[in-house]
Amino acid sequence: MTPQFQAAIAAIQPLSPAERQQLLQILIQTSATNSQSNLKALSIQFWQGITLKQLLTSQTPTTVRNLKDFAVSFWHEEDSIEDFLTFLRQQRQELV
Repeated sequence: MTPQFQAAIAAIQPLSPAERQQLLQILIQTSATNSQSNLKALSIQFWQGITLKQLLTSQTPTTVRNLKDFAVSFWHEEDSIEDFLTFLRQQRQELV
């Protein structure tokens, strides 16, 4: 817990339950408003489109040099792929 958060909690302690509830409602409204404006900004940014060069500067993609880097180490050798595929088919049939 950060010192700022601890100070905020200490400042809230003297408030009555009704005042705490009002504060919580204000914080929720503020958070919802910020979320909506952030979502709107992201939506505008998405539809404007950016160049590949701009995308590369905002992200740091890595180049895959060897597909073995994606191999999982948690697959048990005694578990066959056929058993897994049978299980998967059974699960899909149950959903239908």
